[in-house]
Amino acid sequence: MGYQQILFEVSGPVATITLNRPERLNAFTYVLVGEMLDALQEVDKDDSIRATILTGAGRGFCAGMDLSSGGSTFDPSRQQGKPDGGEQPKTPVDQILTVMLNLKKPVIVAVNGPAVGVGVTMILPMDIRIAAESARFGLVFVRRGVVPELASPWFLTRIVGVSKAAELMYTGRIISAQEALQCGLVSRVVPDSQLTATARELAMEIAANAAPVPLALTKRMLWQFLAETDLQKVEEINHTYFAWTGMQPDCNEGIMSFLEKRPPRWTMKVSKDMPEFFPLT
Repeated sequence: MGYQQILFEVSGPVATITLNRPERLNAFTYVLVGEMLDALQEVDKDDSIRATILTGAGRGFCAGMDLSSGGSTFDPSRQQGKPDGGEQPKTPVDQILTVMLNLKKPVIVAVNGPAVGVGVTMILPMDIRIAAESARFGLVFVRRGVVPELASPWFLTRIVGVSKAAELMYTGRIISAQEALQCGLVSRVVPDSQLTATARELAMEIAANAAPVPLALTKRMLWQFLAETDLQKVEEINHTYFAWTGMQPDCNEGIMSFLEKRPPRWTMKVSKDMPEFFPLT
């Protein structure tokens, strides 16, 4: 489909999604998030694409929700019109976690400037976050009279710890890329001029070396196990996936390519070769 507020490009095994409202610092809209989710799901359907980079156009990543509608910005009943029956109207935002947690391919976020509000919370369930030196992060919700959304109080505590999450969410202050690195919100900080190349280098490393189906299973376990408290169940799921992958042709290929000192030639595809029992719950 044609997109209005994102750019979608594919180069080799890597897709790049660029939030494309630079005149508004890529402020978040329902159109933007709907297009972003559509593009991510298109990537999942295409076996030739192995990883996605998400970044922003211009000098910002995402300045949070577009506040141009004024005080009703966060009131979905006033923004969308309340449907018959009085239930809360649905928006593309309601789909973010469902889509993100069911993706089978890694998403690398390249934060190229300010990331504020939903510009932070929407990237917490993404896999790898790297930042340019000019990046800034702010969970400013309490300063706007609302609570943080997208289950971010749950995600953030697991990423940076309870104390740091409380500090960031209670104050709503803006932090630098270096502070984000120190607390684990991002995994690395690079000069602005190197951000795009660094993100692509990381995506290409994954695409070149990781078997697609085991990678998809690993991604599923990583996020699923964040919410699992039963260690025995975790081990059962982990062992089931491990035993299954050990019997597949890509396991043989991974071992033989290592022994023969050559690049692997993976033949299994996420679109058709996932285990019939996937996903285990």
